[in-house]
Amino acid sequence: MKVFLISLLLFCSPKVVTIYSYTITGCNGSDIKFNQFRHKKILLVNIASGSAQAYQLQQLQQLQSQHQDSLIIVGFPSNSFGNEPKSDSELVVYLQQQGISFPVAMKSSVRGTEANAIYRWLGSKLYNDAMNADVDRDFQKFLVDSRGRLVGQYDSSISPLSSTILNALHKYE
Repeated sequence: MKVFLISLLLFCSPKVVTIYSYTITGCNGSDIKFNQFRHKKILLVNIASGSAQAYQLQQLQQLQSQHQDSLIIVGFPSNSFGNEPKSDSELVVYLQQQGISFPVAMKSSVRGTEANAIYRWLGSKLYNDAMNADVDRDFQKFLVDSRGRLVGQYDSSISPLSSTILNALHKYE
């Protein structure tokens, strides 16, 4: 009976997957396939053009440019905190004006039951096998290592160019 219950639990438990099994739609309508980022670290950031931290977009772009061989940044526009009034088409124009070249997902929720698939993966240890994480403000950052595993979560107050982020990038080669 004990073996049966353990087998049933394993069968019914959510499968832990790497981020590579996900494909999302970009704000420009094209697919962003995470399997194309294999062997690179991925920094996922929920962004909002009206946020007090919107200045971090330029820092994220600078970080992407400095580490383009080993890092990809993916932005997730969200109005989950009331700071993203723009539509996807308006975001495309805004991001072009800001000189942002890293991939940006279609606008979606990043918290709660309405969170997009990536943020559900980020938020649940059952799926990411690393941590349960709540998203509590814009420009919160998540780091995925070059094997597709979640390895860090960073508050919105931490600059993308900070020693905290740079040290984490070097730590998870």
